Amino acid sequence: MDSDFVDAAEMLPVPKAAGPASVRIDGKRCVWCGGAASMDLGPRLSVIDRVLKRWEPRGCRSCAKREARRVHDIHITTCARCIHRDHCPESNALYALALLRQTR
Repeated sequence: MDSDFVDAAEMLPVPKAAGPASVRIDGKRCVWCGGAASMDLGPRLSVIDRVLKRWEPRGCRSCAKREARRVHDIHITTCARCIHRDHCPESNALYALALLRQTR
């Protein structure tokens, strides 16, 4: 897989859509902390009110970086390529997101 096609933000797990407040579901607030959202996390499908719905979660940079670091740490211990130090495109994308510098 070409690393240009890997979107680390879409790899991050988010809370279940039934759990967060509606402002977190509609992308106005960070799905993790409820703060101001500045990053798209990619479209998701979830059962909300017993109906399968598409939603577009968003997150703040600090929460996205924290989650990327956490997911990267898990990934490199379970991915066959990463265990042998031949880091895969997914690992590289997660690592880059974990190092994301705040622009403001």
